[in-house]
Amino acid sequence: MVRVESKEVARGALLATMKSLVASVGIEARNPKWTSYGALELDIFSPTRADFELLLAAVGPIAAVEFITDLNKPPAHITDEEATSRARELFNAERYWECHEILEGLWRQKLGEEKSLLQGIILVCAAFVHHQKGEEGVALSVLERGSRQLAHSGRLYGGIDIGILVTNVQDILRARRMTEFKV
Repeated sequence: MVRVESKEVARGALLATMKSLVASVGIEARNPKWTSYGALELDIFSPTRADFELLLAAVGPIAAVEFITDLNKPPAHITDEEATSRARELFNAERYWECHEILEGLWRQKLGEEKSLLQGIILVCAAFVHHQKGEEGVALSVLERGSRQLAHSGRLYGGIDIGILVTNVQDILRARRMTEFKV
């Protein structure tokens, strides 16, 4: 996964340029997602590391690479506290897919109310992934499902204020318009 940002190139032109560059080096890009500040995130499928490095060299003059995440590497084992702290950082950086993945690792291990709460947070992340892909109707539908999982929580969970999360989700659902917020 790669996120790039360019202040000089418009959204449509940045996506078209990235698609052209990716195709020119024999790489596949999927799932374009946009941040609120105009950065483009793509899932990149490259046959070799050298091909990927060639792509990065070609991108350099056009856009700044904000981050690269190798999705082929399994996540390292981390404590619950480290996972929730990292998830919070990722959410606040609009890296919703990665936040979702970290929390899903926790969710698999939990039971009862905690599992339900994590599922709600994961669904909020999933809603924002759909929002970044321009799928507003799907995003709102997923957010509604997530809000039901969060409805009975008002506490702090791993540094995430669930009460504030619920308030922001309810505000979005009332307005029927996705807007980013921090947790």
